[in-house]
Amino acid sequence: MLKVIHKIKFIHVFWFFFYFLILAILIKGGFAQLDPDFGWHLKVGEEIATTHQIPHANLYNYTYTGNWVDHEWLSNLGIYYIYNNFGYAALVGLFSGLIVFVLIVLNIFLRKTLATYSFWTIAALQLFGTLASIGHFGVRIQELALLFVLIVLIIIEVYRRFKDWRILLLLPPLFFVWASLHASFLIGFFLLLSWIIINLFLYLVVNNKKFNFIVLVKPVRLKLLGIFSLFSGLSLLATFVTPYKLELYSFLIGYKNKAYLSMIQEWLPQYSFPFHYNQLIYLALGAAALIFYIYLQLKNKKACDLWRIFLVLVFLILSFKSRRHFPLFFIVSFSLMVEAYSQIFSEIKLAYFKWLHWLVIVCLGLVIIAQILAMRPTNYPFTAFYDTYPVDAVEFLKSNPQYSDDRILNSYGWGGFLIWVLPERKLFIDGRLPQVEFAGWTFIQEYFDFFGPNNKPKDKLNKYDISLVLIKSKDEPIYVKKWERVLFFIRQDILIPNNHLRKYLDSAVDWKIIYQDNTAIIYYRSINKIKYAN
Repeated sequence: MLKVIHKIKFIHVFWFFFYFLILAILIKGGFAQLDPDFGWHLKVGEEIATTHQIPHANLYNYTYTGNWVDHEWLSNLGIYYIYNNFGYAALVGLFSGLIVFVLIVLNIFLRKTLATYSFWTIAALQLFGTLASIGHFGVRIQELALLFVLIVLIIIEVYRRFKDWRILLLLPPLFFVWASLHASFLIGFFLLLSWIIINLFLYLVVNNKKFNFIVLVKPVRLKLLGIFSLFSGLSLLATFVTPYKLELYSFLIGYKNKAYLSMIQEWLPQYSFPFHYNQLIYLALGAAALIFYIYLQLKNKKACDLWRIFLVLVFLILSFKSRRHFPLFFIVSFSLMVEAYSQIFSEIKLAYFKWLHWLVIVCLGLVIIAQILAMRPTNYPFTAFYDTYPVDAVEFLKSNPQYSDDRILNSYGWGGFLIWVLPERKLFIDGRLPQVEFAGWTFIQEYFDFFGPNNKPKDKLNKYDISLVLIKSKDEPIYVKKWERVLFFIRQDILIPNNHLRKYLDSAVDWKIIYQDNTAIIYYRSINKIKYAN
């Protein structure tokens, strides 16, 4: 009896300290970075709060002036309300708490559904997955996708276990809210449709002698599948009654052009240098867990769960193709990884080392203190990040009204920041519309063409009547470690930035530097201005 009491007490204390550590790590990370899109999220939220209407006209660019759909309108409104009333620190705490909540729900659900698990394995994978995903966290709306994807997976699992259609009543309102918060609701529909297709596929193969070499988990009855399909359809209809209605889908179709995937850092594939080794290791662990799970099921002649295999495999591929999908892989693959590695390490009996339990608690406490001491909290993010955003350059422009009528070519990563801190100026580009058709290709391609070797910078600057250029003060090269050069055959010289626009501006007689600091530089053209021509 005393042993049981000891174990319960330790587990409760452990999980408290563990999730407090995760929260501290996330809050520290939230204060350490400012999302490039945060400024435009605030400004659009302010627009909605002021006009009491969702946005349609693009008010922030002098280039693309067509209509746009804010598929995050409800999130933007909420972010603006919290920031305006409680400050940036409240947003950091809220989004950090959201991730911790997702991990706690995932933990509890797995312990109720898995026959085999180790709480050490759960803790290790959650900590590693969080650290590997930290670059995708912060005050970022995309984090909502993790919560909603987890809810959809739980609804599917509960439905197929207990066959109770009432759980499906949650789906339509869930998708209505999700479609108003973030475009990742499309992932939810992908999951619903995939589960239907997999069950239909199982009906074809379960009793087929050609597939006798493998035992598969049986599909749900057709009647239950029909009910699930009905509620999936109702969920789709629910998204049609959001404020944008069908216009939401017509806008999202624009993402069919994938040029932005190779131009925006977060969307780059895992094989793009510099490598994110923590993510690559976690993906390798996920692939190994998948192989081990299939091997054990075949070896022990147990039924393979095709749905779980499908989830891990698909999101493994998606995460490899784009780093942005890694947090989704972290959540979706977690169940299978915990089960696989719990079996692998089942022979390790840490429970015999009672003193080790409390040593772990002490270590967690010390790391938590270290994280808290390393935090740099701020309620003024738009003046705090001097090293990454043009804080002083903006003050220079505000204090020199003689440049107020000059069109700016701004750095893409600063667009969202400038929309909030310099609202009186329309910009060339920001992070809202990289995929829209513009100038014969996409908006972001037209922007990057300014810097490429095949363009004529003078002609492009004249085309848009640009007389101010606000970009980074210098182009930082990507440094290759010696062992990376040897192991991956990567040459340092091909990673040195070659900014052709900067070369032109530095050499042109009609362009001069009017401001420069360690972060930003402003070029100004004082003569031979040419009016904008479409």
